[in-house]
Amino acid sequence: MPYGGAGLTDFFDTCYASLMLQDRAIAETIRAVDESHSEQLRQGERIILMGCGDSYAVASYGRWCLLAAGIDSVHLSPSEIGYTPVDDGTLVIGVTASGRSVAVLDALRQAREQGAKIIVLTDNAEGAASKMADDVWVTRSGASTYDTSPSSPTTAAMAYLLTLTASIVETRQEEVRDDIGVLEHQGSEVMSWAKEEGRKMAEMVDVDHPVYVISEGANHAAAQIGMMKFNEYSLVRGIAAVREEFRHHYNLSVDVGDRAILITDSPPTDEDRVYLEVLSHTLRMSAYHLWTPVEIGLHTPPAQAIPNAIALQFAAYFSAVKWNPDKTSFKEPNASAFRIY
Repeated sequence: MPYGGAGLTDFFDTCYASLMLQDRAIAETIRAVDESHSEQLRQGERIILMGCGDSYAVASYGRWCLLAAGIDSVHLSPSEIGYTPVDDGTLVIGVTASGRSVAVLDALRQAREQGAKIIVLTDNAEGAASKMADDVWVTRSGASTYDTSPSSPTTAAMAYLLTLTASIVETRQEEVRDDIGVLEHQGSEVMSWAKEEGRKMAEMVDVDHPVYVISEGANHAAAQIGMMKFNEYSLVRGIAAVREEFRHHYNLSVDVGDRAILITDSPPTDEDRVYLEVLSHTLRMSAYHLWTPVEIGLHTPPAQAIPNAIALQFAAYFSAVKWNPDKTSFKEPNASAFRIY
């Protein structure tokens, strides 16, 4: 299976280039974080994180980082902002890589009119969202375009939130600091592992069966990202499921041969292995267990979620190359059906 570059379409080459930026993007973003900004997180009586698509998964991830730091928060889809009270005690963090998401812009405008303090986490400091913000947190993804399958802006934003909350995390702070050091200095090792895991998962994927991406906690953000990547390439249907919810109702509708990727914290537990056995033998799904190897040296689930997300990005990319190597664009008219930018 090709890894990108010569012989593939411009579409795939652009997607692959963004994938391969991630070790450098994460390291440069970590170095760019001003940890004094974490004080802003302490000042909000209520914190709302929101974003669309990959940025929705980043908002979900940010909630887990904040919870680990002892700070309550919620994450919303931007159009849900009207369902919750917002006032001058509210801190709204809008996540938008390109800074141009229509839904995020509308929600930020509404929150600002109600007195909320606005922070924008973006890869584009000159984007429209930044002009609405009281403060702008900028990632360093190195992406040359946002009109592609997002990858480096997504994991760079995750690294930003992990680093920002490290100074205020209440438990396992030394481990979190160590994890950030691994992500900053051992990016090539992380990328090599993620790329190989992605290739293995792609071999399992079949266009005739959906892929259930199952996890919980911070790693559920990785599951959401994986689901979106499979769907973006329009060849395999991705379904993100919370681990316990899969046991309650998703399992009732699966068919023999459906695919499952179970993402767990590292190291795996006996309960994880039992869960995988049920997927493989009871439900007769083709199942894959994704977890960051202990040898990489990441101790905490929020840190482990980042390489797991990268592995899933690669899995979706390699699956698309495998099943449609001549693909030149996102699926139309679907991609243009809604105005999102």
